[in-house]
Amino acid sequence: MKIFIFLNIFFISFHAFSQRQGQALMDSLNQEIWHTKEDTTKAKLYFQIADVLIDIDLNKSSIYADSGSFIAKKINWKEGVARSEITYGNIYNFRGDYYKAISHIRQGYHLYKELGNKKEMGNAVYAAGMSYERLSDYIKASDCYFKSLKIFETIPDNDRSTGNSLSAIAVIYFLQKDFKKSLDYSLKALEKQESAKNTVGIANELTCMADTYHEMDDSANAVKYNLRALELFKKMGNKEGQAVVNTQLGIVNRRNSEIALGYLFSAKKQFEEIGNSTSINYNTCIGEIGRILLTIVKQDEPAQMPAVKFGLPNNKTGLLTMACTYLQSAVTASLQTGDKADVAGYSKDLAETQAMKGDYKNAYNNFKNYQQLTDSIFSQDNKNRIAALESQGAIDLKNREIENEKLQISNQHKKMWLLAIVVAFMATIAALIYHQSNSRKKNNTTLLKLNNELDEANKVKAKFFGILSHDLRSPVSNLINYMQLQKRKPGILSEAQMTDRENKITDSAKSLLETMESMLLWSKGQMEHFKPDISSVAINSLFEYLQKFFADTTGVRFTFSGEAGLTVQTDENYLKCIMLNLTANAVKALRQTPDAQVNWKVWQDHNDMHLSITDNGAGAAEAQLSALYDATSSSGAKNGLGLHIIRDLTRSIGCKIRLDQEIKPGTTFILSIPVSEGHKMAQRYEPGNEGHR
Repeated sequence: MKIFIFLNIFFISFHAFSQRQGQALMDSLNQEIWHTKEDTTKAKLYFQIADVLIDIDLNKSSIYADSGSFIAKKINWKEGVARSEITYGNIYNFRGDYYKAISHIRQGYHLYKELGNKKEMGNAVYAAGMSYERLSDYIKASDCYFKSLKIFETIPDNDRSTGNSLSAIAVIYFLQKDFKKSLDYSLKALEKQESAKNTVGIANELTCMADTYHEMDDSANAVKYNLRALELFKKMGNKEGQAVVNTQLGIVNRRNSEIALGYLFSAKKQFEEIGNSTSINYNTCIGEIGRILLTIVKQDEPAQMPAVKFGLPNNKTGLLTMACTYLQSAVTASLQTGDKADVAGYSKDLAETQAMKGDYKNAYNNFKNYQQLTDSIFSQDNKNRIAALESQGAIDLKNREIENEKLQISNQHKKMWLLAIVVAFMATIAALIYHQSNSRKKNNTTLLKLNNELDEANKVKAKFFGILSHDLRSPVSNLINYMQLQKRKPGILSEAQMTDRENKITDSAKSLLETMESMLLWSKGQMEHFKPDISSVAINSLFEYLQKFFADTTGVRFTFSGEAGLTVQTDENYLKCIMLNLTANAVKALRQTPDAQVNWKVWQDHNDMHLSITDNGAGAAEAQLSALYDATSSSGAKNGLGLHIIRDLTRSIGCKIRLDQEIKPGTTFILSIPVSEGHKMAQRYEPGNEGHR
């Protein structure tokens, strides 16, 4: 029968405890708290009291742990925060909430690892093993215990912690029903606890050994060691320990129902007095009471049993009902704590009790649950894996011997490996040199191509500046000639001639200003890192701009049409310059055309915004407009620079321009600008917004 016999041996956060135990120690520590002003010391004292109270009063233990944790976090004491996490883990272990315990312990372990505290790391691993054990995960539990033992054995004067790990390993073998190995490890643990003069540890180990002897059917030694442990617990005033030992004495004396129930009801009362009626040990106590009651009924002697003495029914039906109640409570509590071994054991007894009552359906379900859990817990595979963990230390030692032998062989191979590395290194260098040579050839070819392109671009730009000089010189030359004529022969021109000449000079000046503005914007577009300023531009504002700019142009009728309220995402200045150049070219093309007309139109399809300009002039051939599509072409015409500017500006803002040859007569250019995703028409124009001149 498994009973949880770990009490103060699970206090894995001891820091220089004095030899005084129990209430006397707690009172002493409380006095120290009142007299200390240093926060770190005060937090340590709170944690020590919480440790002492774990097996006396879990609620008070939690209160002291909270106080210590608050101070540690307040002063940002990392070691204190780690200590609080381990203390919480211990408390949750004793409460049976093992998943919360593992969570706190894991956090404490990582904090101690950051601090490089090996002893507390070992304590944390040990505490995690205790949680896994309660969850009946014996593989993980034994792994944790062996790891903690390995850590503790490297720390001098650490018999107490080493004894705790040995005792925990003994229990794992006990749970796997390997009682001989369990007793071997318990004897080693007892020796360590006696060496450390740890009274609590000694009492706990005596309890462990008593339980092991009981399972080995050695009742004499079981009673002997339990009584020795009970005496020590009474001296310490440890009611939790007394309750556990009384439970074990009840189990040992199962054959004598009166004696067994006397011990068990005494233990039940002690558990309830200290407010520990939810612990796994209390659960064991009530489960054993249920089993004793079942045994009495099976012996068919309810009249002779001590039922009346303990306030129990003195008939078979009443005893079965009460046994069922106790066993069901034990199963339920074991399910809540995740203790699979207890769930299995009590389910078996509950199934038998229910069958005797005639509740065969529930009896079958509980017995089936017992078989499934037993197969999973006590499988040979688990035993083999735990045995492998035990022998891991010996295997590690043998592995080190093998590694030493391999080291000698390895030294003989080092020269061969060194030679191979040198050869590989030389081969790598040769490959790199070859690769570098090929890369240099490719780079030279690319550089030659770029130089040719640069030379061609310089030639094109030279032609551009030749055209520009002509466009800039013409209006300035006209102005100078007019001023010189007025100076030399002031009266040679009539008033009408002077007015005509002034108008022409004014037109030339406007044309000059227009060309200069276009050139400035175009030169910005030629900058390597210049980016257009993209924003939402209303089409209506662009049309109004053109109307105002060409307001003084006579002989040409301007119209603007299309859906109202359209906007486009682009650089407003770039687009204005493009539209201005196209309009100016159209006006120039219509000088000799009667009833000259220029029409701007806007529309939108699924992907693009389209702007078109149409004039009713003589039209233009595709060859005349090559500058719009070919960056290397040039024009010898007087004002041919505008097409180059339009080409570069449209490319800068991602706009496409094309000549629509299907619309006759005249010339039609269409600008297509991509519409950004999510861009929508804000509103439509109201009727009457179309303008013309």
